[in-house]
Amino acid sequence: MSDPFSRRLSWPAPANSLSTTRAGLIAEGRDILDWSDSNPRRVLPLEGYEYENLASLFDNPDNLRYEPDPRGLLRAREALALHRGTGIGPRQYFLTASSSEAYGWLFKLLCDPGDAILVPRPGYPLFDYLAGLESVQVSPWRLEYVHPHGWEIDFDSIEEAIAAGRRGEGGRIKAIVLINPNNPTGSYISEAERERFVSIAARAGIALIVDEVFLAFPVEAGEAPARRGWSFEGEEGVLTFVLDGLSKSLGLPQLKLGWIAASGPHRLLEEAMERLEIIADSYLSAGTPVMNALPHLLERALPFATALRGRLATNLAALRRGLEHRSSPHRVYRCEGGWTAIIESPRFLGEEEIALRLLSEAGLWSQPGHFFDMEREAIFTASLILPEASFAEGLARYAGWFTDEEYRS
Repeated sequence: MSDPFSRRLSWPAPANSLSTTRAGLIAEGRDILDWSDSNPRRVLPLEGYEYENLASLFDNPDNLRYEPDPRGLLRAREALALHRGTGIGPRQYFLTASSSEAYGWLFKLLCDPGDAILVPRPGYPLFDYLAGLESVQVSPWRLEYVHPHGWEIDFDSIEEAIAAGRRGEGGRIKAIVLINPNNPTGSYISEAERERFVSIAARAGIALIVDEVFLAFPVEAGEAPARRGWSFEGEEGVLTFVLDGLSKSLGLPQLKLGWIAASGPHRLLEEAMERLEIIADSYLSAGTPVMNALPHLLERALPFATALRGRLATNLAALRRGLEHRSSPHRVYRCEGGWTAIIESPRFLGEEEIALRLLSEAGLWSQPGHFFDMEREAIFTASLILPEASFAEGLARYAGWFTDEEYRS
């Protein structure tokens, strides 16, 4: 019998011993604290942020009307353009159900099967699946950590990957994916780095896809990235698509609304938007109620980000106090922004073995660095959006396990 399934993704999916162990411990009734939990609906509300009854926003008779527009309802896009204030008009926004869907649309727009996109490493593993579902290859570009300065971009890795694609070694590179700030490294793209990315992409004739869902959450970068407009939105030097949405900007992933902001050289931009409109028209996935509510939801974005930044700063400060004292064997990486802290700890065991023993002995789930293609071991992550008490409990379990382990053998 022939295999009826596509080969877009490898199957069977490789087993994850950590997730399997965690599920087993939870099934046994063990108390497992998820120190890497980044689901805002599980860890909010925030002190100092007023959660009004959102249901009232959806009590709108216009929700019974259906006005199919490939780019999303005009009144929603007008509100978005006004709120963003980057100088681009509502016709340059495309509303989607999520940033994952936005990536899918853009891969369809830019890539033929077998083409490739450049993605950051370390980075979020979802790209392998999103690209694979579009029959698109993934090629990495490197970020390297230099303590205490932070993360540096290996531009040579980008140039080499583009050149290899031209030589037929792997797929043709059609776009560079940037996460600004990167997840999980929390590193923003500086003005000088931005200029270089634009120059490389323009010279190679490829696009930039810039995910800015964490842009409004600076931590050790201060207010600079948000205040000085480090967004790529409105970039005219190269075809650019900026992604954002309600999932992070308001901590409301369940409302399922994201957007693409398109910009670039006029001729390329107009053709790109016409093509993207055809793709969007094939799905029409953004729901009418959430689009109607968007103008009112956007009014809550700044208060939400301000309150959450307070929690991020508090938790990171606690982490540094707990793990960076003189006798500590740990190192906390610089975190310019985002929701994740990265910790480098002693590697007296393999990283996965440490993660398994943290689970079984300390009841602590912390995602290890190899989940994100970190080049070093032993790296672990902690979610800065956890309530302060939960974060402190996770820190105590983490530090305590390493302290105890030093004397076990």
